[in-house]
Amino acid sequence: WGEKYNKTCRLNTYILNVDTGKVGLVANVPGKDNSIESTSTNGGYTIGQPVFSPCGNYLVYTAWDAGGGGNMPKRLGSIYCYQRQCAIYSSPIERMMKSLSVISSTHDNESGEEKDGSFLCITANDRLARSPRFVTDGKGRTNSKLVFLSNIKGFDTHGGCMALHSIEWDSVNGLKLDSRRELVEVVHLAEDDDAFPGLFVNQLPQEPFVSGDGKFIYATTQWRSVIKIIRIDLITGEVQPLIFCLGKTEGAKKSGNLPSQSLLCLTQAGDAIVLQSEPLSPPIIGFLSASSLASMDKNSAIASTIIASLGPIAATGSFDPTNVAQNENKMRYHVVRSQPNHGSVKTPVEGILLIPSGSNKRKKLPMIVVPHGGPHSCTSTSYYPSYSFLCESGYAVLHVNYRGSSGFGQSALESLAGNVGSQDVKDVVHLTRHVLKQYCDDIDNARVGMCGGSHGGFLTGHSIGQYPDLFKVAAMRNPVTNISTMTTATDIPDWCYVEGLGLGTYDWKKFRGPTKEELSMMWDKSPIAHMDNVKAPTLIAVGQSDKRVPPSQGIEYYHALRSKGIDAKLLLYEDDDHAIDRVQSEADHWINTKQWFDK
Repeated sequence: WGEKYNKTCRLNTYILNVDTGKVGLVANVPGKDNSIESTSTNGGYTIGQPVFSPCGNYLVYTAWDAGGGGNMPKRLGSIYCYQRQCAIYSSPIERMMKSLSVISSTHDNESGEEKDGSFLCITANDRLARSPRFVTDGKGRTNSKLVFLSNIKGFDTHGGCMALHSIEWDSVNGLKLDSRRELVEVVHLAEDDDAFPGLFVNQLPQEPFVSGDGKFIYATTQWRSVIKIIRIDLITGEVQPLIFCLGKTEGAKKSGNLPSQSLLCLTQAGDAIVLQSEPLSPPIIGFLSASSLASMDKNSAIASTIIASLGPIAATGSFDPTNVAQNENKMRYHVVRSQPNHGSVKTPVEGILLIPSGSNKRKKLPMIVVPHGGPHSCTSTSYYPSYSFLCESGYAVLHVNYRGSSGFGQSALESLAGNVGSQDVKDVVHLTRHVLKQYCDDIDNARVGMCGGSHGGFLTGHSIGQYPDLFKVAAMRNPVTNISTMTTATDIPDWCYVEGLGLGTYDWKKFRGPTKEELSMMWDKSPIAHMDNVKAPTLIAVGQSDKRVPPSQGIEYYHALRSKGIDAKLLLYEDDDHAIDRVQSEADHWINTKQWFDK
């Protein structure tokens, strides 16, 4: 399955009875060859996310098409890719469960797997369906609902907006397929800038995540540039964000900035354990009581209690840790928003501006612009140690959520496909200029650099080529620099077609190389096409085990810079992949990045 999943091993589903110690292989699942010896990658399905039905007689799970469905002639990269075709199935396991519960003198670890009936595909007409979860009515196991994420039509981009569906399930009659309901629909464009933009959820929380009365479920979603906890009514489908505040964030709320918050779990009593962080403040773990959740409304905040506050470990090398609180008070951030005139979708571009401590109007700050990777992801108002490190080192940091980012509606997200290297670049430049104008007393417009990884590196390369007088220095990690040469060497060739040529241009049923016309279009939309204009000193970091963006992309760009006489430095991390996230490599990379901007 490509990046991060590049070894071959057997993937089977087992059930263990912890009382008897007996193990059973669940063999009545979709796939051509379920034998324990099989390591074939020809056809079949990959099974995951299994849950027991409340009655205990069924196993419900997600199955990803690995060739068995006819739409995967080549297994494409899986990690970070949430549009891979998948469906939800159920398999009866009543006989297996009985067999595993019997203590016998003959210990048969594979007994019972052939005795139950065949599997059933619950979402046969959905291109995307995953994350099955059962919720009960709070009165027992008689009446239950199966809820899951779905996008019936699916999407070509690696991320997108999901819907929430439910199906009635009872212990007597089993699954009621005709009871399926769409609780929360896919949102294409939000009603206004602050309205619910849709469910941008990759997986529902593990249980328990249901209110004690069974009326609501809770989830964490991307809501523009903020991560929010939401409550969904299982009857009406109404989505309501939880409003609460842990610690000293009231000042930020008054200025329009909100911390990011996520649900860790619900206790058996229905209390919520939550996580909160801000760009310059490490996570805080908090507690919301069941009674406060039950009485919540749209206009008032929920009472909350701090359980644990974590110190800023990543920043202690930059200043005396005894002055942590003092420095946190001086550092500040702002969510900035501006509406560009270009592009087909009139959605504002958002960003998060970090201003370091000790800044004053007598000495203006250099600024590092950071577009995120993906491109269909999002930078939130969460704590990122690397960017907190750069900010505390004296740099203003501007994160840009260009149109195409998740959390802003499906139409805004899909508007980028086929327009990379143009719309996203213009969005980044637009917000950069907006911030330079709005914060002209704080930021030096003659000292603006850019830093990005993957698609963020792609945008960095484009920006220093298309706007060489605006961006004076650059740092990239595993950047896409030439889509045309990446197409046949990456684990995600679909990305090259969809982002470079547009929606519907990748044939999921066939695997082929690009035509000469397609190669020409891909090259035109690549940073390498603007190499003649580049003059910014550039640092490039490459993970040599990267299967997502081939190492040759960054290395090719490095040599092109050197041939022009541009100051360039190449960092090679032999044992790292796309993320460059091994501890020693990540630390080395960010220290080198800071030193590069300092230079």
